[in-house]
Formats: sequence, C-alpha cells, structure tokens
Amino acid sequence: MISIHESILRCSLKPRVESDLPGRLRMLFPRYTLLPDSARPYLHYVEDVLKLLPGVQTVNINTRIGTVLVFYDKSICTTRQILRWVDIVVDTGIEIAHEIESADAKDESDIASLVRQRLILRLPQERESKSVTKRRSEKC
Repeated sequence: MISIHESILRCSLKPRVESDLPGRLRMLFPRYTLLPDSARPYLHYVEDVLKLLPGVQTVNINTRIGTVLVFYDKSICTTRQILRWVDIVVDTGIEIAHEIESADAKDESDIASLVRQRLILRLPQERESKSVTKRRSEKC
C-alpha cells in the first residue's frame, strides 16, 4: 500500500515540461516545495543521476524556482526517455528510502553508492537490444 508520505514525494517530483527544443529540455517541478525537509539535502544528486542516462550532457538545477535544464545529444536520447528516466530515478529513490528506514543505514556515501548501482542496472538497454535484433535479422 502506498503511504501518504510516498504519494507526496511522487507528486513533488513529477515534472512538467516547460520548454522542449531538440537537445534542450527545461522541466519544472511545480510542487517541489512539498518535499519533506529530510529529502532536501539529497537534491544535489539530481545532476549526477540525470547524467547517468546516455546522451545527457549538462544539467542545470535552479532550486529557487524548481526547474531543471537538461542539455542532451538528440541523436542518443529523447525528451521522452529523459522524462521516463526521471520516473525511474524517483521510483528507485523511494524503494531505497524504504530499505534505509528498515535497515537504519544513514551513511550518505553508502546510500549514494547504492542509488548509483541500482540506477545503472535500470539504464535503458534499447540501443543494445536493437543491435542484437539487427544482427539476428542479418543471419536469417
């Protein structure tokens, strides 16, 4: 069952596209002020986790107004993939938060390492699967 706390987190971290130009995406998180104070110290990791997505080059965060500006290589990824990645990052963060609560793990470097490992496992494998499919079709 989803808790109220989790619902607030998901609502706070749901982006709205403000500007979408090829290679440049500005997302607004209009409800980011609803984030609990306990989540705010981890906002500096946003840039790192967004850059894990292949093609994302630069991430600029404005915590004062709740926007994230992403510059990306449009030949490698799309706006849709970036928005999906944000959802994956939120889901993973919530999963890990539940684990941390039950394990009483509080070391920030260990948590950051765990988040990074989990997110790397959840990176899209689309490019690799397309090349495998192409090789298979060439053999037939």
